[in-house]
Amino acid sequence: DEEVYALKKVKMLNLSDKEKENALNEVRILVSIDHPNVIGYKDAFIDEASSALCLIMELADNGDVFQKITNY
Repeated sequence: DEEVYALKKVKMLNLSDKEKENALNEVRILVSIDHPNVIGYKDAFIDEASSALCLIMELADNGDVFQKITNY
């Protein structure tokens, strides 16, 4: 079976120092969580060409929480 992942890009170029810190804290939190009800973190890297923090995560095949809420 082929695994499919999601890529989240956070453009860092125009963020304040606090916003950059929050983005990096998100990575730290994702790394520390291992629970079947939480999307799994796979990897993170900086894409120099776009000055973006890239997060590779498991794909939520059934949509995200916002989509679920709006559907109800």
